[in-house]
Amino acid sequence: MKFRHPPILYNEQDELRTVGFELEYTNVSIEASARLIQELYGGEIKKENRFKQEVKDTELGDFTVEFDLTLLTEKRYKKVFETFNLRLEDVRIGNGTLEDEVEETLSNLIGKVFPNEIACPPIPCTQLEQIEKLREALYRLHAEGTQSFLTNAFGTHINVEAPNLETDTILAYLRAFILLYPWLLEAGQTDLARKISPFIDPYPAAYVDLVLNPAYAPDLLEFTQDYHTHNPDRNRPLDLYPILAFLQEGMLAQYTKLGKVKARNAFHYRLPNSSIAQPDWTLAQEWNNWVRVEELASDHEKIAHLSDEYLSLKENTLIGFDSKWIKRTKQWLS
Repeated sequence: MKFRHPPILYNEQDELRTVGFELEYTNVSIEASARLIQELYGGEIKKENRFKQEVKDTELGDFTVEFDLTLLTEKRYKKVFETFNLRLEDVRIGNGTLEDEVEETLSNLIGKVFPNEIACPPIPCTQLEQIEKLREALYRLHAEGTQSFLTNAFGTHINVEAPNLETDTILAYLRAFILLYPWLLEAGQTDLARKISPFIDPYPAAYVDLVLNPAYAPDLLEFTQDYHTHNPDRNRPLDLYPILAFLQEGMLAQYTKLGKVKARNAFHYRLPNSSIAQPDWTLAQEWNNWVRVEELASDHEKIAHLSDEYLSLKENTLIGFDSKWIKRTKQWLS
């Protein structure tokens, strides 16, 4: 399957827009993953600790491979022991230290639930097949993803550079995503473990009504305040906090419960499964679903028309709204 091009290829600087993937999986170690990236793209491996490594200066840019849990990657567990003036790295056990023993135990316990993650560098949107090589290689190494175990709420995140940073543009993408959200769930066959997990909670109904209202025309400050009021954490299928942090990091600093937000001039699309163990799955499938959002976001007249339809159907439907709206969406997409 080929990667489709978005309708807007270039940013305001007349440069190709970039896309970065984040892949979550288990059954391939941090060390093996870093070596795999080096074999595919070159570069130099930098080991920060046993739970986080980087592959620097590859032909695509810098990759990060880490265990997706800050308790381990940032060694937060050590604070408990330091409270008692115990430095784990100073306590020798055989050929290692008590820190090694604690990390091995934590890794074995938590590794059953939390995945490893490869954060790929942003690359031009016309060269995404380069990352497909990594997906194929992980599959050959028997990486396991969302469907491998009942509780694996693993995802494939896509960071898509915005064509520009105007508030109207961000709002158009959000509206397009909301309108396509029921269809995206079906088209991507979103796994039950991800649906019931807190990681991709849908936007609240009140926020959907606000955003799709044709009279809603906020400036950046109002948009940010409204977004945080209705979405006080990052667990949304389209997380806008990275792009809002890029635009006004000082304001986001007052929102203390968000955790670490990496500022990016990009939309953080979190919905897709990590179907990395499935032989017929490709990253192109998930990317091409996102391109549908891009196409609708570029058609303001269509957004206005579909928003009216969406709100009217929602108001007049007691049961089965999603199935009815998916049917309407398919008519438009075809």
